[in-house]
Amino acid sequence: MEIKIQKISKAFKNGQVLDEVSFVIKSGTVCGLLGINGAGKSTLMKIIAGLKNAEQGQVFYNGETVIPKENLGALIEEPAIYKNLSAFDNLKTKALLYGIDDDQIRDILNKVGLQNAGKKRAGKFSVGMKQRLGIGMALLTKPAFLILDEPTNGLDPAGTVELLALIKELSTQGMTILLSSHQLNVISQVADQIVILDKGKVRYDDRRENVVDLDRKFFEIVHGGVLDA
Repeated sequence: MEIKIQKISKAFKNGQVLDEVSFVIKSGTVCGLLGINGAGKSTLMKIIAGLKNAEQGQVFYNGETVIPKENLGALIEEPAIYKNLSAFDNLKTKALLYGIDDDQIRDILNKVGLQNAGKKRAGKFSVGMKQRLGIGMALLTKPAFLILDEPTNGLDPAGTVELLALIKELSTQGMTILLSSHQLNVISQVADQIVILDKGKVRYDDRRENVVDLDRKFFEIVHGGVLDA
């Protein structure tokens, strides 16, 4: 699924958050979205996911302005989960809306490493387990387009490795993924495309293979300087 973000702008009381943001994510690729806090990443992701309205501009999903709910999976900020339910039952509440069977729920729990969570209530989960559950909720309908905002938050190193392997697997299966992270090494390992936001504008958009030193490029753009050699 190709995603075209066209001249998206958004302002809040404290100023302009997004200023005519435009870029294209080609079908089946992983786009890494980078920027410091306040650059507009989460706001942009919410607009792309249909959770916020842009003041101007449009998002196109394979040329259409509306995406079927089952074709979009998103984890933006904290996962929306039922704290009094188990991981399985959290997924079940969504599965019932789409006619998804229990075997697919168990498959998702395996993919995100929650197959042994049992009947433990999600409210008692660690931060990392809650993050895994949120990713599972986003993946449940096997969406064509997946948005992940800081998905490695709360994950230990082993969990991060597993998640990156899953992202790569999903991409090879044809899923289009928009991924943000404060960890440049995370983006560097899985992204096909790098987009850097700064002060609400796209300052960089290119293939990952064309970025020789991502740390240096990021520093130059967001801090307006050059790292010492």
